[in-house]
Amino acid sequence: MIEPSSIDVLLVDDSGFFRTVVSDKLTDSEALSVRKAGSGPKALEVLEREAIDCVVSDFEMPEMTGLELYERVEAKYGLPFVLLTGQGDEETASLAIGAGVDDYLRKEEIAESGQLDLLANRIRNVVTQRQAREKYELLVNNTPDEISQVGNDGTIMATNEATARSFDTTQSALVGQHLTDILPKETAAGRLEEGRKALTVNSAVTFQDSVGYRHFHNIAVPVSVGNEADSFQLITRDITQQKRREQQLEARTEKLAVINRLVRHDINNDIQLLIGWADGVSGHVNDEGQDYLERIQDTCDHISELTTIARDFVESIGSDTDLEYSSMNLRYILKSEVEKAERRHERLVVERDGEIPNVSVRGNELLSSVFGNLLSNAVRHNDKSEPRVTIYVEEGEMDVQIYVADNGPGIPEATIDGIFGKGEMGPESPGTGIGLYLVHTIVERFDGHVSVENAADRAAEGDATVTGDGGCVFTVELPKRL
Repeated sequence: MIEPSSIDVLLVDDSGFFRTVVSDKLTDSEALSVRKAGSGPKALEVLEREAIDCVVSDFEMPEMTGLELYERVEAKYGLPFVLLTGQGDEETASLAIGAGVDDYLRKEEIAESGQLDLLANRIRNVVTQRQAREKYELLVNNTPDEISQVGNDGTIMATNEATARSFDTTQSALVGQHLTDILPKETAAGRLEEGRKALTVNSAVTFQDSVGYRHFHNIAVPVSVGNEADSFQLITRDITQQKRREQQLEARTEKLAVINRLVRHDINNDIQLLIGWADGVSGHVNDEGQDYLERIQDTCDHISELTTIARDFVESIGSDTDLEYSSMNLRYILKSEVEKAERRHERLVVERDGEIPNVSVRGNELLSSVFGNLLSNAVRHNDKSEPRVTIYVEEGEMDVQIYVADNGPGIPEATIDGIFGKGEMGPESPGTGIGLYLVHTIVERFDGHVSVENAADRAAEGDATVTGDGGCVFTVELPKRL
């Protein structure tokens, strides 16, 4: 909306009496201030010196007609222009509209007392419309999308700068050409068909097409402005890179599906056979052979654990979209994973520091893999004869923090910052390093956070929950399911 006193008007007329009467009346309006000029050349001098928002000019003037003045003003300043004509001068009015004048009025309509409000309203309207058009043109020319106005016969009526750049030409060079002049015949026909469809249904139509290796997303929008109503606006966005990423994602998803089937079925089935055969010969070997059988059993358990990690990892990265959430009971998940870890690792001792709250957190079945991996990590990286893990939970208003502390050797300061990186593991580590990377990936995708500190550092900060046995403390923070 135009603010009061924001429109500076230049009134041009060779009649001093008319200039005085009109300017005095217009100045009474809070939103208008008026400068005066007695001829076209004088008006151009004013425009050189002062900032003007709108020109109001008589048509019949010596030295320069109102239309001639308009052409000069439009070419140099691009200002809104209102032309005043004589009574019944329809030919002049037609010339004015054809030339592009913003508006026109007959002088007799506004000369009568009390009718100057009509002129003031026209001035406000043309200034507001011109400002809106300039903002729109600025927006259109600054967008990376290609935008064109196309007639229903396929003739290009206007384009933005992005379209001109795309065809390595200028906007003016494109205007007047047919779509078939710049596009392959089939593509041009398709876009024209969709544009006509938009005109028929009087609604936007979206569609995609290709030109060579390039892919485009298009929107055809009917134009409903005056004599341009039989045209449509064509908005075109290059989605070549997006299509390429989609194809790469499809190929990756197919490969992951193959790996998932291989891990979940073929490898896991073979592991179960090895375990069965080891059990079958356990009563037929001496003490030395029994030691080897235990090693085979441990290795099979480890491979089985890795297949579970690999399966969960494939499922966690198999889609670029957010994981689906459900309400997961934290107490049940921790209890279940502790029981599995104790069965898998005979030497493991798991203690609970306080009661685990009966609280629901955001997650899905992959959440079990988070705590299963943390417990396995605490055993496999532990140099004590009796690996110990302490679990304690703090419930906040919006989230829950789960602490998993072990009595292992801790983590060297040089590697602690990258412990969740893909493939990170210590020089003596029996694992692949993918377990903690999986933990981080899953927790982050549930909008949670996971971190690790050496127990000694936490004790130094006054945390009484850690023991003096060394080790480290993993902290998993998960949003509550409210």
